[in-house]
Order: sequence, then C-alpha cells, then structure tokens
Amino acid sequence: MLDSKFVFLNQSDIVKAGGLEMGKVFAAVEKGFAIHGRKDCVQPSKLNLRKGPPGSKQAEQGLIMAMPSYVGGEFDVVGIKWVLAMTENPVKYGLPRSSALIILNSADTGLPLAIMDGTIVNAVRTGAVTGVGAKYLARPESEVMALVGAGPQGRMQINGVKYAVPNLKEVRIYDISRERAEKLAGEVNDAGALKAVVTDSAEAAVVGADVVVTATITTIPYLKREWLKPGTFYGDIASSDAELGVYAAADKLYTDDWEQIKFHGAGTLVKGLKAGEISESVVSGNLGEVVIGAKKGRESGDDLCIFKHIGMSVTDLPAAWSIYQSAKEMGLGTELSLWDDKPVW
Repeated sequence: MLDSKFVFLNQSDIVKAGGLEMGKVFAAVEKGFAIHGRKDCVQPSKLNLRKGPPGSKQAEQGLIMAMPSYVGGEFDVVGIKWVLAMTENPVKYGLPRSSALIILNSADTGLPLAIMDGTIVNAVRTGAVTGVGAKYLARPESEVMALVGAGPQGRMQINGVKYAVPNLKEVRIYDISRERAEKLAGEVNDAGALKAVVTDSAEAAVVGADVVVTATITTIPYLKREWLKPGTFYGDIASSDAELGVYAAADKLYTDDWEQIKFHGAGTLVKGLKAGEISESVVSGNLGEVVIGAKKGRESGDDLCIFKHIGMSVTDLPAAWSIYQSAKEMGLGTELSLWDDKPVW
C-alpha cells in the first residue's frame, strides 16, 4: 500500500528552493500558459468569499479566494491555492495584508504531495505573469517602464518585466504614498539593474513610457488613452485603473482567461461590457493562445497591446511544482503523513 507521506514547506524552504528566482518561476508560468492554450487543464471559476458588511473596507478590498485546478503536460498535478488578503492586517495586527497556502495532490491517487506557503509563490508568479505578457506583446527594444502602485507587488512587476524585456533601462514609479514610492525606487536603484525615479503623478509616470503596469486597488479609473503612446504595452493587473477608452483603443487585448474575468465581474472592462458600452470583440483572446502560436501577438511597432490578468491556478501550480521539485532534491521541508500504519477506512 502506498504511504501517505507528504512534505510541508514553509517560507524559508520556499526561498531556499528558488521561490524568489524570477527566471525559475517565469519558466514554469510560461509553461502553464502553454498548457492553458492547449486546454490541457481543468480550471473551475474562482470561489471568492467576501467578509464584512457591504460598504466595509474588507468587503470591498479584501479577498478570501480558493483557486483549484488540474494542470496536465509535464506537471500532471491537481492542486489549489487558498489566498487571503485581509485589509486590516497591517494596521490592526502588524501582519502582512496577504497570505496563502498551496496544496499539491497526486493526479493518480489524490493524496497530498506538498502543503506549502503560497505567499511567495503568489507574489512572484504575478510578476512573472506580467513578464510573460511583455515577452509576447511588448516591443523588445522597450527601455522605459511606468509602474503605478508601489505596494508589495510593485517590485515583482518590475522584476518580471525586466526579465522579459532585457533592454529596459528605467522605471518611473508613482504611488499615492510618496514614501512608499521612494522606498521601492531606492530598492531598485540599490539593485543596480535599472534606474528608478519617483514621479508626482500617474500621468507623469505613464506619458512616454514603453511599458505601463498598474498595480493598485483603486475603484476610480484614472488611466487615460491619451497618456499611452503608439506601441505601448500595458500590463493591467488590477481591475479599475484604466478608463474604458483605453480598452476600446487596443490593437491587441489579451487576457489570462477571459471567461474567468467575466465570471469575476469586477473592473472597468467587464462593467462596460455589461452596460453595453463596449463590445466583447475588443478581446483578442487568451495569452496562452499566443504562447502556443495559435494567435498572433504584437504585429506592428505602433500596436497598443494590453494584457489583462486576474490570476490563474494554472500558472500557480506549475510555479509551486517547480519549487516543490527543487525542495525534494535539496531535502527541504518537514515530512508529515495522513496516517501511521494504515488508513482508518
């Protein structure tokens, strides 16, 4: 009889196994997109709970989400990411806003293979996802990036885009908290790969940039079409940053999973669709179709290319799997088991 041993990997184990290495996560995420493009996966709609009374900060900005999937190809694994973003954590409890767990299960037996911290995987994966979008949709010669939103995800967005677009030389950062923007800019400048500057407005950051990424939790659109020059790549990882005219003007608009985005129902694009203010025809398809060559990405240097993503378990699990494999090879983690000698039933 198969035993029920599995491994628990904490954050320290994840870091030692390469969880912060953008190249490692990027490669796994790109494979996840290819698997999604080939439809060699099963990915139900996300289950998103909302805690708190209507109108409360937690109900509007918090997140309690389950993201299960089966991922085929070389991974052949079942799993789930359980991610929570509790808005009061930093101020009320001195804890990070977001935390996550990932469970990997054998697709054959259903038994667990690993239970692991998902916070690092979630953060680095999100940066890698934007990076994969930039690889296929940004101009390779892009040199200037604009980042609006200097929160915990900001650094990962910069790292992901830089990995995909090696010619990148400068990043302009804007945040409603100048202190937060300056802190991130200092970290980027200390790392030495890019020059980072802080701007006084989102417009000042965006105008003239080759690559634009918005990573905020705003509910009021501010990003205007006229700010984006011909040939811009816009990585849209939020919901409501861009005005509807930005999407309407896109030459190519790819998503991670359009059906998931519609089901999620949040943000300017989906609200505009429901109101009849924009047609679904503006969406070119899912990025995985570009990755496998079924659809074309950027075709002209002047194309305005948008990649809108809200996150897929089909990209989380390959990243987690690659880290799990490295951890096994390195002998990391704490071994646990579901039963001792034999199962009760």
